[in-house]
Amino acid sequence: MDVEQVFNALPMINHFSAVAAIGCVFPTYFHRLRPATYRLLLSIGIVFGLSPLAVAITTVLLASFSDPAIRLLAINMLLWCSPLAIVLMAILARIKRLIRARLWSTVVLTCIIVDWVGMASLISALS
Repeated sequence: MDVEQVFNALPMINHFSAVAAIGCVFPTYFHRLRPATYRLLLSIGIVFGLSPLAVAITTVLLASFSDPAIRLLAINMLLWCSPLAIVLMAILARIKRLIRARLWSTVVLTCIIVDWVGMASLISALS
């Protein structure tokens, strides 16, 4: 698969991962889950939510740009566009200590939706 094909697939990857992440996190509002199951679902949702950023950064790193400054600019734009990815990574790192299910589910859902909108707007701007 070529880097251009992956870049062209980024909008679909972004949409799919957002739907998958929301699909993992949203049921935690309605079902009474054990803490381990809740943490597992939240972790899977966070990983799905971070996957478009990882694919986009990999695509930018593997793309052939004529100037390295353009590559650095593209990476900075990606990181600037998804500031809540840092929040998701911090939650994922401290997942064993989460106890308030609804609060953290809401934080994760908000981060995923805002990152989805940010990635969608960035992809449309770069295209």
